[in-house]
Amino acid sequence: MAGYTVRLGDGSEIGPMDLEALKTWHVQGLIDGDSPVRPPRSRSWVPLGTLPQFKNAARSRKKGKKGRKGGEDADLPAEAVRTEPISVDHWRVRATGLLLLVVAAALGFVAWRPDAVRPAFDGAPWLQLALGTLGLALAVLPGWDLGRKIVRVLLILAAFVLFPLTGILIAQGERGVALLALASAWILISGLVAMLARVLGWAGLVLALVPVAVGAYGVVRFGRAAESEAARAVRSWSSEEPRFTDDSVGLSLDLPDGWVVLKPGNPLVAAPEGALVTIAQPRLGGFGYLTAEPAPRGVATPDQYLDQVMVRRRAEQPTLVEQGRATTILGSHTGRRLDATWSDGTTPQRDLTVAAQDGWMSFALVAWMPEATASRPGGLEPLAGALHVRGLLASRLDAAVRAAVEGVPHLNTPAAEQLMAQSAARVLEPDQAFRRSVVALAQLLPSLSKAQTRELSRLTRATYATVPWKNRRRLADYIERVRRGETTDPNLDREMAELMKAAELQLSPDQRLRLQQYYEQAILHTPGEGGT
Repeated sequence: MAGYTVRLGDGSEIGPMDLEALKTWHVQGLIDGDSPVRPPRSRSWVPLGTLPQFKNAARSRKKGKKGRKGGEDADLPAEAVRTEPISVDHWRVRATGLLLLVVAAALGFVAWRPDAVRPAFDGAPWLQLALGTLGLALAVLPGWDLGRKIVRVLLILAAFVLFPLTGILIAQGERGVALLALASAWILISGLVAMLARVLGWAGLVLALVPVAVGAYGVVRFGRAAESEAARAVRSWSSEEPRFTDDSVGLSLDLPDGWVVLKPGNPLVAAPEGALVTIAQPRLGGFGYLTAEPAPRGVATPDQYLDQVMVRRRAEQPTLVEQGRATTILGSHTGRRLDATWSDGTTPQRDLTVAAQDGWMSFALVAWMPEATASRPGGLEPLAGALHVRGLLASRLDAAVRAAVEGVPHLNTPAAEQLMAQSAARVLEPDQAFRRSVVALAQLLPSLSKAQTRELSRLTRATYATVPWKNRRRLADYIERVRRGETTDPNLDREMAELMKAAELQLSPDQRLRLQQYYEQAILHTPGEGGT
């Protein structure tokens, strides 16, 4: 095995021996700085005092001789001088371990309170970093040379990793003090690397502590997040509930980490009147709101509703520019998202709008955030999937449409859906759908041609012909009252709807089809409640 070989005064050669054995011989005075030594993998003999590990050997020997001339014990001061560097090295390695323990504790605190650092570092694996630093500290606390070497290499690698991290922040648009925090971390790690050098001495130790102290100060000074006035205002209006739910329409908003629900009446978000809830992301400067409203006439898809929302958004933000649309999953429903950009005059903003349809209701989640922070963890992207639509209203509407088509034979599915959309309740019982269809047909009659009027009269006579004579007059009187807009009893509505259903079911398929076409034409051209 390779090692050191020593030539003694009598010419004999001892070895190979390792470095620790060589140090022991030197401390015990068996060899001195002038003793010939052949280092590992070398064929040359050199004085022991010329080796880096024994640079004080020659000086120690001279001091020992001087002590003997003065009548003092020469071995004690020489031994003290020779053993001092070894003692300092062990103390220095253990001190570095204690500093790493402090760093691990600081990282653990940040893992517990990630909002204590600047938003630029959101998403960093703080807990893993804390555990890794703790492992480094435990590796060097015993003072072992192998642990020192391993930890020093790992710290050098950590210092190099900071360079690509800096590039990532710059690519994300970061130009502020977050970069100074990374530079300070590099200085701190470099100081710790210097403290773990093989030979340092007291002067080198003091010099190594300077970058450690400077780096630690910079990390705290530039990495700590100071709460802004805007963030304090958001905190004062934040509610305790991170989730918004409206069971009446089957809607929920599960906010991602960092987003909060604001209390009603807050002055922070300029939301449309009737908005269900307003939200904010105080760390990244984001705001938004959620709306729900009956689908406007002519709006049947999320894309059509996005067009309506964009008209309103451009009135609020004239500089808004659409960047693209995409499909997004909203619980059991699919919706559409629209990405846009605009500027408030000083700061470029990114805008996100998510729209969904459920039955007769339209929903829109609108949020915006500065361009520099929108793509960070906790920004706009996690918010795109926060809206959940259970399809409750669509199920109710489908059931109501099926019941209307089954209970009123002269209605087909499009006509029944349009009747529901025209009503304020958006869901009608079959008897109410029957009554409204009669009103719609009465409004269509003046616009029909003579041929159409004659055909409709024949279909009406064919229907009445199947009604028992004792009920025929009652049905005709009811239809006339409804056409004149008179109020009728709900029980009478149900009775007449059943009577007309029984009569229409006896018509031929072709007759029922033509009757459905007339009613559909009438309903599609009739304005809804509050329509024009």
